[in-house]
Amino acid sequence: MIKHFLGIISLTWISSCSPDSSLLKVSLILEENITGEWVWLQQVKGVGLVAIDSAELSEGMAVFFIEPVLSEFYRLDVFGRKNINLIIGSQDKKEVFIRTSIKSNSRIKVEGSIQTSLIIAMDSTMRKKQSDMQLLNQEAIKARSQGDINTFNAILNQFNYLSKRHDEHLKSQIKIASPQLAGIYGLNYIDFETSFRFVDSLASVYQKELPDHFFTLDLMSKVNSLKSTAIGASAPEISLPDTSGSIFNLSSLRGNYVLIDFWAAWCRPCRQENPNVVRLYDKYRNKNFEILGVSLDRTDRAWRKAIADDGLKWIHVSDLSYFNTKAARDYQVSSIPQTFLIDPQGKIVAKGLRGPSLEAKLGELFD
Repeated sequence: MIKHFLGIISLTWISSCSPDSSLLKVSLILEENITGEWVWLQQVKGVGLVAIDSAELSEGMAVFFIEPVLSEFYRLDVFGRKNINLIIGSQDKKEVFIRTSIKSNSRIKVEGSIQTSLIIAMDSTMRKKQSDMQLLNQEAIKARSQGDINTFNAILNQFNYLSKRHDEHLKSQIKIASPQLAGIYGLNYIDFETSFRFVDSLASVYQKELPDHFFTLDLMSKVNSLKSTAIGASAPEISLPDTSGSIFNLSSLRGNYVLIDFWAAWCRPCRQENPNVVRLYDKYRNKNFEILGVSLDRTDRAWRKAIADDGLKWIHVSDLSYFNTKAARDYQVSSIPQTFLIDPQGKIVAKGLRGPSLEAKLGELFD
């Protein structure tokens, strides 16, 4: 998986390499004895994936030869059935072996390429996380449907614990891999917003060690765009008309935990989430907790009707300019619902909280 940087686009053909003693040999060995299918070797460039060679499988084996340049990303497309990500370079041994099964994503063994081994280990960490989270999610759904709140809360705690443990393990793998390209690969599994400090620190390393690489330039662009609303950053001021027409400032709520809730009357998921927010507001409103609803509506009538219909008792502001409102631009809101939790000092402490995640965070702060 190469999410942030390595999107798949149409392939461009480049003439294949001819084997000689200066080239690195890459051997794909399948458990299945397949002959006649084709495997494509693709290199990740600034324009996307570019096909640089192809080989026909013979008794489950295909061989490629690569120029021993500095480390670069490659991908093997095994006749459309499986993709295998590689990082190959001059630091590798003269021959790299990739042993796998066409039927399994987990059974991949690599010899001769340290960075490829690192990214396969990161893939394994995330597969384990996804498996654990899926199982706990199913158990949580069952407990909630049975009205077993104690079990549900215990599962939620376990969910949060395991998720954090897997994420910390992945971060340790990324640190070990940096400043090699394998570290950038691992960053694709990281939520840039919730782990901004970690990502920002890694970006500084890559800016120093690989300043001109297009992956580094892409990483720096994303980091710089997130700095103003990163976890730990001071929340940008919001100054908008409230329902009485007076200008209301977010800073006037300093000293409270404040949930900034970007929403709109026309947003179905927002309206579906409102009963949960109302319930939590009633529970914690006397415990140093406030909500500032920032509407991205276009009409005053729709805005006011939704507030009344959904029983939203907190402060509401809007200039009725849809996503063009300055607040949406300052907070980089491109879709709703979106939330930002601000601490009493005006720092952003969480983003994107909804449903169980919002309930868990408020429980952590106030219960």
